[in-house]
Amino acid sequence: MIHLAVETSTSVIDMALLDEDRLLCFVGVHKPGGASEILIHGLESLLTLSGLKADDIGLVSSSEGPGTYTSLRVGHLFCQGFSFSLGIPHRTISPFWILADQVHESLIRETDFLVVVLDARRGEVNARVLFPRDGGRSMEPLADQDGIFSGRAVDPALVLDHLPPGSGVVTGPGVAHLQRILPADSGQFSRIRFYSDLPRAETMGRIAWNREMSGPGISGSSGLLIYGRDSVIS
Repeated sequence: MIHLAVETSTSVIDMALLDEDRLLCFVGVHKPGGASEILIHGLESLLTLSGLKADDIGLVSSSEGPGTYTSLRVGHLFCQGFSFSLGIPHRTISPFWILADQVHESLIRETDFLVVVLDARRGEVNARVLFPRDGGRSMEPLADQDGIFSGRAVDPALVLDHLPPGSGVVTGPGVAHLQRILPADSGQFSRIRFYSDLPRAETMGRIAWNREMSGPGISGSSGLLIYGRDSVIS
């Protein structure tokens, strides 16, 4: 099955075509707030590069957030409309799970936790803590009662102050906010490895395909968007 993946939760509009879980081609454009200008041209480019037609696509996925408000909404509506017009399933995937999947199994096998940090703008971050299970092949999210790792926008200093004990990996576009406030003598964080990364459409496509195979989605339906702020979270 040919699958279109559209990742718009950051300032990079990333689109990919996959055949089941195998990447065919992708395009990525850095244009903050420019999803509406990129998506149609991006899809046309993917179809030209792959030699496929729009009718060949049997599954579409988009980001459910948290992420950049306008681009996230535009990407979601674009995919929702595309899936409705073709009568194909639409899956939404959180960038938290995309970034967690992009951390190689061997990287987290010997660590106690993984923190995924997104850029919430306004100097804040969205963060989630995941605990590796089965040698890193699966992840269990932290049940966070304080709300620091609930995915809502928080001060990055709170994330640093409340990291779990043990060794860990911190990844995602919000890492820059944490590194900016690390103390000059950051020996207390020597057990933490920081990696700046962006969620990629290719990874989203593979996750969406695996979920579709484990439970077929409803044609033309998708999940709610999560913007990451109390005033607009849905």
